[in-house]
Amino acid sequence: MGDIVRELTELNTAFAQAEFLASVEFFRHHLADGLRFRRASGTVVDKITFLKDLATPGNTNERLDARQIEVLPFGVDLAVCSMVVDFKGLRAGARAEGQFRNTRVFVRSEGAWKCALWFNSKEP
Repeated sequence: MGDIVRELTELNTAFAQAEFLASVEFFRHHLADGLRFRRASGTVVDKITFLKDLATPGNTNERLDARQIEVLPFGVDLAVCSMVVDFKGLRAGARAEGQFRNTRVFVRSEGAWKCALWFNSKEP
């Protein structure tokens, strides 16, 4: 299980870097086709919408760091990951900043970890 924890800790760190860089290709590979993503606003989107929004010019990042990453594996093909993301930038052209709890469910599919469920909420 130690390998799974290390692997998913590294992957979640890479998620933050890829989101900071708006890397559509990274997320195209690491998000499950059936992804459901709940934004901190409460809006739920799918993979296609997430990828489109990632590349939108009104969404920019000045700071996006993941910390306090916790990984709970359930067997070898399922894991829940939780972390705090420190963010500063623009969303839909409006200034946004804060700390957000990101909880992600990963499944191993075709030899790779894919995020199937992503829940985001603003920390108090």
